[in-house]
Amino acid sequence: MDHEKAGFRSLSGRALHGAVPVAAVTLLCLGAQPARAQEAAAAPAGSGPFLFTAARLMAAEPDRVEEALGLFERAVAADPDAPFLRIGLAEFLTEKLRRFDEAAEHTAVAYRLAPDDVDVLRAHARVLVSLPGGSDGQLGEVLDQALEALERLRRLAPSDIEGMMLLYRIRERLEEYEEAASVLEELVSYHNGHRQLQGLLVDAFRRAGREDRAEEVRNEMLRLDGISLEARMELAHRESQRGNHTEAIELLEGAVAEQPESIPVRGALAEEYFRRGVARGRTPQQRAGDLAEALDRLRALPRAARANPSARLLEARILAESDQTPEAIELFEDLRRESRDDPRIVRELVPLLMREGEWGRIRDIGQTLVDRADRSTAEGAQSSDLGLSLLVEALRQLGEVDRALEVLAAEEKRAGESAELVLSQAELLAEAGRKRRAMALLRRDVVANDRLLRENDDGEPALPALVKKARLYFDLGADRLALRIYEDLVANGEVRRLMLVAESCREQGRFSESISFLLRALARIDAGAETGLDVEKNTLRAALRFQLGEAYERSRRYDEAADQFQAVLALQPENSHAMNYLGYMWADNGENLEQALELIRRAVDLDPNNGAFVDSLGWALFRLGEFEQARRHLERANQLVPRDSTILEHLGDVYVALGDPQRAREAYEQALAINDEENVESVRRKLSELARR
Repeated sequence: MDHEKAGFRSLSGRALHGAVPVAAVTLLCLGAQPARAQEAAAAPAGSGPFLFTAARLMAAEPDRVEEALGLFERAVAADPDAPFLRIGLAEFLTEKLRRFDEAAEHTAVAYRLAPDDVDVLRAHARVLVSLPGGSDGQLGEVLDQALEALERLRRLAPSDIEGMMLLYRIRERLEEYEEAASVLEELVSYHNGHRQLQGLLVDAFRRAGREDRAEEVRNEMLRLDGISLEARMELAHRESQRGNHTEAIELLEGAVAEQPESIPVRGALAEEYFRRGVARGRTPQQRAGDLAEALDRLRALPRAARANPSARLLEARILAESDQTPEAIELFEDLRRESRDDPRIVRELVPLLMREGEWGRIRDIGQTLVDRADRSTAEGAQSSDLGLSLLVEALRQLGEVDRALEVLAAEEKRAGESAELVLSQAELLAEAGRKRRAMALLRRDVVANDRLLRENDDGEPALPALVKKARLYFDLGADRLALRIYEDLVANGEVRRLMLVAESCREQGRFSESISFLLRALARIDAGAETGLDVEKNTLRAALRFQLGEAYERSRRYDEAADQFQAVLALQPENSHAMNYLGYMWADNGENLEQALELIRRAVDLDPNNGAFVDSLGWALFRLGEFEQARRHLERANQLVPRDSTILEHLGDVYVALGDPQRAREAYEQALAINDEENVESVRRKLSELARR
């Protein structure tokens, strides 16, 4: 069950998609954070982001500092409520002109505008501690302000080295040694193996009178210092397997420092940066940074090492994840040809070709796999099956349905009739609107319900075939026949089957039909039935109630949906996705707006870089009439998830409310270009309304 997608926040089928990272070359040219660079690149001339970008470029030239200052000030004047413009000007004032008081004024405004932005918090504190010393009272007030910002940063991003080191130094300066050690101890827990931090922690514990803890940390450092390179790499591998990629990177960085010429260690480090970059929970900026670092590390290897197929495969994967699709495709194509169509390479190449709409190339790959496969071996049979599925799907996408049917008929003649082949033919016919022929195929003996219910050697149902047949009946408008299959499948009351059927209904948008199966699964769990799943029962209950809440909401049964999300929160008080879904549902319906805002704020506090949550926060504020605050959060959501039609539509609505039809039109047009079927009509309507003004 894809609870992550459901929990991400969608109403009326709207789902937020992953952000596309900005290319590393843009960062180098603009010298900005990825999301900021993207915003500036798309900004019209004369706007704050455009002027900001020009100022950054000009500031790099020593003899044009005053001109750069003028552009920075014009950028802020053009968009005074954009926090990143204030921060950029403050950094310029401190680094180039040493005008700390003015810088502090700008970071203070940015802090008021964006109190949960980690970059703002870090920059505000950094400028405050740089202010020239005044009286003891003034100094204490400044440090208190810096501490307030840094403690907030600590809650949002406790692994941030720069911010936490600043907090640690202030606590030390105030002789708050216990608290200083606590800050460092927490930071080291996120950066296991970081020698410099561990050394500082030993000293901090000693100043705090904690000799026992100082000795423990020192012994841990000695343990790692004494292990071999192979053991260090094995430890890094274990950390990576646990998902602790930062710890793995630090261990490998230490190994590289010890043996900088070791190709295996340098290659492993490049791969670990890649793994961290694609791990869940990374912001677009972090993701782009990790992927760029992985590519740089990989390309710094000697030519012979880079020519290794494993290294080239890693490079192709990095390029694919960095949205450098054409380059990734060419690398994968070379690897495919060299490996004689290794199915593992093909499975990575094909999604990229799909992204580019290269269905002709996919058709050719599929045909090649079918023609070359030695079906007498298990590997050859798998390769042939993969090629057949690619060939048929490509022909379908190219509108060559009859040709696809011929391919399936030829395979049936060669291999004999099977449920999979019959259902694939029926699927093509149903999609082409040939209902009568599709229904005739579904009546064949090989796909008879009773046969599929005992298809496997052990008498177990052929679950994929049964689900596919039911879904085809739904597509053909034979709902009664589809539901009969599902009812037969869950007749024994097995929780896993009930969950499978509910998820199948959900994936097909049959939310009303899924409700009965979800309720029965919950009832079976409450009655003490074994689930057959390695999941604690309350965790499973929460997941099922979340799906049930979504199903009720999508069926417009909002009160029942709210009950289910509240039941999830009773089981899991820190479930940020339930908070967000319930809060967004209320906000979107104009109900319980203050409660909705509180729920969404809690979700954002738990996951501050989740673009869906930040969008929900902006939307709730919009519903409350707080348009300026809404704009700030929605613009940040657009930075976190750059190409999402729902966020862009919300932005357009806010710009309309603020009396900025030009920016509203730009946001709506960007949303329309994404062509999300769930909101394309509403966006068109809003564009038409703007045109009539």
